[in-house]
Amino acid sequence: MTETHQNPATARTLYRAAAFVRGGRWHLEVTSLDSEPDTGDTEALLVTLWPVDGTPEGNGFPADALHEQLRENGFAPADPARGDAGWTPAGDQRYTARCRPADEPA
Repeated sequence: MTETHQNPATARTLYRAAAFVRGGRWHLEVTSLDSEPDTGDTEALLVTLWPVDGTPEGNGFPADALHEQLRENGFAPADPARGDAGWTPAGDQRYTARCRPADEPA
């Protein structure tokens, strides 16, 4: 009997984006979910954005503007149809979303 070997599917490195309010401003943090972060991949990124009352979309949660910030920093939402344009509420003025490097296929 012939033995067949299959290579496991290449797992994409996933990241978690968190959008939250601290000190009256929105912040965007992207952290790696890779269990081996010493491979040279991005481990964490923190971007301070707009005042809470000065978001590009007016008052409320700036989902579209946060997607644009992800793209500007080299990331893309992994599941943009989930929750609030890909963002899931995770507490008072805190949202999370799975994302991936923008140069990886969806």
